[in-house]
Amino acid sequence: MTTRPVLQWLLLWGILIGIWIALEHWAPQPPWFKQHHAVLPLQPNPVKPLPVAIAGLPSSSLDGHQPHALHDSVWTFLDTLSGDLPSDWALQGNATAWFSLHRFFSALSTAKDRRVEVYHWGDSQIEGDRITNVLREAWQTQWGGRGPGWVLPLAPAPNTSIAASLEGEMVRRAGFGRGQDLTALRLPFFAVNEALDTVSWSVKGNVKSSPTHTEWTCSDLWSVEPSMGMRLEGQDQRDLVQPTWRHKPAINRMTFQLPPQQLQGFFLGTDKGVMVHNIPLRGASGTLFDNVPDKDWKKMVETHPPAMVILQFGGNAVPGVSSPREARWYAKRLAANIAFIRAQVPSAVVLFIGPSDMGANAEDFPGLSWVVDAIQTEVPRTGVLLWDLQRAMGGPGSMARWVERGWASADHVHFTRQGAKEVGGRLVRSLHEEWRNVRGSHGANPGLKPTRRP
Repeated sequence: MTTRPVLQWLLLWGILIGIWIALEHWAPQPPWFKQHHAVLPLQPNPVKPLPVAIAGLPSSSLDGHQPHALHDSVWTFLDTLSGDLPSDWALQGNATAWFSLHRFFSALSTAKDRRVEVYHWGDSQIEGDRITNVLREAWQTQWGGRGPGWVLPLAPAPNTSIAASLEGEMVRRAGFGRGQDLTALRLPFFAVNEALDTVSWSVKGNVKSSPTHTEWTCSDLWSVEPSMGMRLEGQDQRDLVQPTWRHKPAINRMTFQLPPQQLQGFFLGTDKGVMVHNIPLRGASGTLFDNVPDKDWKKMVETHPPAMVILQFGGNAVPGVSSPREARWYAKRLAANIAFIRAQVPSAVVLFIGPSDMGANAEDFPGLSWVVDAIQTEVPRTGVLLWDLQRAMGGPGSMARWVERGWASADHVHFTRQGAKEVGGRLVRSLHEEWRNVRGSHGANPGLKPTRRP
């Protein structure tokens, strides 16, 4: 007697739920409605460090009163940065993200004894070592370390951290962008340089870009062919071809002889201190990290493990986005790649930098607001930090003012070198502010209160 009404109610509820799901996913938003997704800026209370492994740092060093108590002398240089941080420059994230960042700060305090590596992957906004070099100089000046990190002889834009010349035949193949070759999708550059014959590559650090770019003592070569290597001219073992050289500080130009092979990257750095790698992927949107061979991730974790990963993407997705639904699809794909990276290097903190403002006016790139909102929703769920670059620039419409100041080019998309330096400076300030907060939470300055985040 009661079976029929129950079935009718279940059928009715099924129809209602189906209609709700369809409206959520396919119905267009009314023109007066724009989603603003707030990210709860939680910051964990001070806790005793857990024995969680940091890339390149034994877990035992985190026990007890470790890691190298955050004492006053470590943080003295922060006192030179006066004034409150503008709220629009603040980092966002949940408790997991803040805990990972504080763990990374602990690793920084050990940089005098070991290498701490930061990978900055991004689109064309970071080409030529722009933005990255500001962070590298600030951290190497404070924490030690020399050299530009990972570089390749051939790249779409010259890397200003080095001055180099090439003799011999070499070609570049990329696993992304126009004419992509999926066989070239290799870490760390998602591209390879193929030496077609014996090639001579001469390189020196560009002191005009930063004094810390010289005097590296470690030169490593990653090659698709593990048995291949390089010959370093001027060494005692000139007839020995090997993938790694330890040598005297590289003050003058160094020359490497390379037999035919596919190069994945040159590491020019030190065994101690901070290394900040600039790895631009022109035309990429940050959705190819899970397509790289597993063996490359394994090799990176074993030999050059990331302690921090900075991802700066989104701008290349904007022109192709024509609806909020497409923006959400992109953001979900992006979040899946971030989750993949975190699975490969769970001890690393990940910082995502959203797209900059774009266009002379809002009508030039209507998809920008959809992409920014979708990223604000999906990315923080992965447990990473978010830095809203559009907001840090001044919000929607700020690109026009940056062009007027000479901080962005006439295309109203790309920063000039001066503008990239401004962006890098604001990013450094934002990270330094969090260091101040950690300093206060560890008792070095009890009167220091954390910055309020929007």
